[in-house]
Amino acid sequence: MGIETGLAITCADLQATGGIKRILIRAWTDTDIVAYGAAGVHTITSILESTGTDADWGVYEFKNETPALTISATKEMGSTAFECGLSFFLPKLEYNKFNLIESITNSCLMVIAVDTNDNAFVLGASEKYQNEATGKQSRSQTYAQLSSIEGASGAAYSDESGVTISLTARQFEMPRQYIVPTPSATTGIIVAADGLTATTD
Repeated sequence: MGIETGLAITCADLQATGGIKRILIRAWTDTDIVAYGAAGVHTITSILESTGTDADWGVYEFKNETPALTISATKEMGSTAFECGLSFFLPKLEYNKFNLIESITNSCLMVIAVDTNDNAFVLGASEKYQNEATGKQSRSQTYAQLSSIEGASGAAYSDESGVTISLTARQFEMPRQYIVPTPSATTGIIVAADGLTATTD
């Protein structure tokens, strides 16, 4: 089958800005249900913890203009693997941050990175090569993981003190964009009043 359509660049594309403004992180559970967009639409339309139950997320704040989402792909023997990375900086060394980092150290994660253009990209959830067992999407093995931590107090008073977190997801497709279909009764990403937790539906 030939490629029948092209790709246009619009004025809105030329006005797009860089950077990540919100990071949501959660650990996969055995009952998670992820709904993927129709064929040819590279989206995720719903993320639930179980049927009818909104998924809970932690919202990670960071120093402005430090997060970066990177995507690199390699193709070997007809199979293309995508390494999706997200890094961000947590200013100031303290036990609360260490405790949160420790809680995700050995977890299988799902991550949403919302850029400054309000596009929400999901890392660690991939439809391609997902486990075929009904209701067992958590066994897809394409989840995100903590890949590195770099913390430093600095030596001089003017040095930066804090921790850089790097998360990586190895999956077999580009990250999907989280878009709730319209019209719809669902509301997408809802951040709580305290700004530290969120839900998706």
